[in-house]
Amino acid sequence: MRATFRQLAAALTVLGASLAALPVSAQTTVIKYSNWLPPGQAMRVNVIEPWIAEVEKVTQGRVKIETQPKVVGTVPAQFDVARDGQADLVIFVNGYTPGRFDIMEVTELPFTSDNAEQYAAVVWRFYQKQLVKYGEYKGVHPLSVFVVGTGQFFNNKKPIKTMADFKGMKLRSPQAGVNQSLTLLGAVPVLKPISELYELLSSGVLDGTVLVPESVASFKLADSLPYATIIPGALYNTILTLGINEDKWKSIRKEDQDAIMKISGEPFARSVGRTYMQGDEATWAAYRKAGRTIETASPAMIAEMKTALKPVEATWMEKAKKKGVAQPEKLIEALHAELDAVKAGK
Repeated sequence: MRATFRQLAAALTVLGASLAALPVSAQTTVIKYSNWLPPGQAMRVNVIEPWIAEVEKVTQGRVKIETQPKVVGTVPAQFDVARDGQADLVIFVNGYTPGRFDIMEVTELPFTSDNAEQYAAVVWRFYQKQLVKYGEYKGVHPLSVFVVGTGQFFNNKKPIKTMADFKGMKLRSPQAGVNQSLTLLGAVPVLKPISELYELLSSGVLDGTVLVPESVASFKLADSLPYATIIPGALYNTILTLGINEDKWKSIRKEDQDAIMKISGEPFARSVGRTYMQGDEATWAAYRKAGRTIETASPAMIAEMKTALKPVEATWMEKAKKKGVAQPEKLIEALHAELDAVKAGK
């Protein structure tokens, strides 16, 4: 009997050693993704889900992403969720946590770009060249930094045709910089995630919102927001980040990291921007078909808005200086130079 036990123990030892000696290629890294986007949402269907499948393909099955049945934590807390390892992979809205990504807010300044596909590529390139050194993503490795479309006005009270129409209107804001813009325009900003917007509109807490047009349809808000106003050049852009826990990223073999980055970064960003531009057009088509009101701000109104919003840039530069940016105006110049390069197809 003792010999049998000794033989069993020896066999288990050999088995354990054999398993430990398996090549890395035989091991699978499972990444847990905390999803908060609703079923059918354009970015989820057209970009994220195909990207998840592609990750497994390009790593030959060594890396698999599992979408969790519900969001881990809250939507505004997704950066912390990834950094602290509650989930491995997240998409977070930078502006949902004011004060954390102050330097990156340069990419959200008013009237920078209203072409989401172009600007998404710009934001990723600009992050890599100019912003990564400031370490605002410590603990989370960014796989892509991008925009989801251009912010426009929607409300349930009246058409917005002049600056005076903003006065006193309670509007949801997605980020701190937009708070200041809305205040300067005469509106009352309420900083809330999009996931709470339907309830806030239904209960009368809000009169409207600044929002990417695509999201009106995907979050089923059209009936609550019959009036729309398009701001050429865009009042703002919302920056999002596809990020993975830093330690989890380091656990992935180098060749698989490289393969993942080839389908992430700028290709992912452009795909998101393109998807949202298509979604925006679908929203405008649905509004026209339903007979809802769509206004386009006049050149005179835009000029008035730009004058009113000049303090937004100055406020950002002060915040950037406090975070260690010696010449924040140089960052603004570099951002616009990158945008010009992308427009030129470089």
